[in-house]
Amino acid sequence: MQDVFKSQDVFKSQDVFKSIVTPAGYSDTEWKARIELALCYRMADYYGWTTQVYNHISYRIPGTDHLFINAFGLLYSEITPSNLVKIDMDGNKLDETPYPINQAGNVIHTAIHKGRPDIHCVMHTHNADVQAVSALECGFIPLFQEAYMFHERIGYHPFEGIVLDAEEQQRLVESLGKSNHTLMLNNHGVITTGPDVSWAFMRMYQIIQGCQVQLKAMASGAKLLQASDEAMIRTREQFEGGDAQAGAQVRLPEWPAYYRLMNRVDPNWIR
Repeated sequence: MQDVFKSQDVFKSQDVFKSIVTPAGYSDTEWKARIELALCYRMADYYGWTTQVYNHISYRIPGTDHLFINAFGLLYSEITPSNLVKIDMDGNKLDETPYPINQAGNVIHTAIHKGRPDIHCVMHTHNADVQAVSALECGFIPLFQEAYMFHERIGYHPFEGIVLDAEEQQRLVESLGKSNHTLMLNNHGVITTGPDVSWAFMRMYQIIQGCQVQLKAMASGAKLLQASDEAMIRTREQFEGGDAQAGAQVRLPEWPAYYRLMNRVDPNWIR
């Protein structure tokens, strides 16, 4: 594996970030974390994965037990690095902000961050294609190479109502399991996770596309063609190990590309 794949530090590898100055009152680590998460919200809006002001994405500040989450009431297109809300692992706000945080987001995200310390970003959406698959008894069926990254990496959680009860937190963690990175919330939506924001976002992109393909293939009425278990495992390992991105400057080259895209869409989004 190339040394450059050891870190997804787009700030070191891309000239576009050389001009970023950390504002007073923030450490470099915190400001970069805020930018990463704000970009994730903006790109979720760009792809149309939003449900008005609902849903949520959280990111643990590297080296801390503090999280960032969206200010409840803002559209994803309004999220900036500075208006993200810092909370602790119990959902208590740690900075001055006029905005509340979504209680369901608090319950879901703090549960997963506490229950799986290896996870640093948790992304939740109610995308319509994902919701359709979440209501199928068969669950998610990976049918093409990108979808095979989810082979034996998805947990399922039964619907218990809007996630407002802290008693459901342990059950959420148990449903995710110890090695899965994606959790299908039955009759609800999906959660993708990762060691950083870029991984959680990439997985969300692929699970949504995987659900779209599954629904189209099932709607055709034809018999589904599936790869062998060995081929699916090999493909998953190619994604997890980095072979799928061989030759790229960074581990997930789509992520710095999204920075460049957002700078064109809204040159003032970093504020």
